[in-house]
Amino acid sequence: MIRKITLLLLSLGFVLGGVAFALNEMNLATGSGDQNHIYAALFGGGLLGFVGVVLFIAGFRKRDDEGEGYWAIGGSTLADDPDEYRD
Repeated sequence: MIRKITLLLLSLGFVLGGVAFALNEMNLATGSGDQNHIYAALFGGGLLGFVGVVLFIAGFRKRDDEGEGYWAIGGSTLADDPDEYRD
């Protein structure tokens, strides 16, 4: 539960940071007339927002079953019954 709350708070921080960064850069673009601030707003704000969305998804994803981890440590992936083999 602590992991989920931490990830959600980080997610919210990154998304809000991305919005604040984009708004700040757009303000600089309109004040100075420099078009590079628009690109910085789109790239920087989009990148921070993307990280926030990834953290949000990581916070809500379902944990893998523990039984599935057995196959990752060298267990056989062959079925016990030969009729269950899949191509």
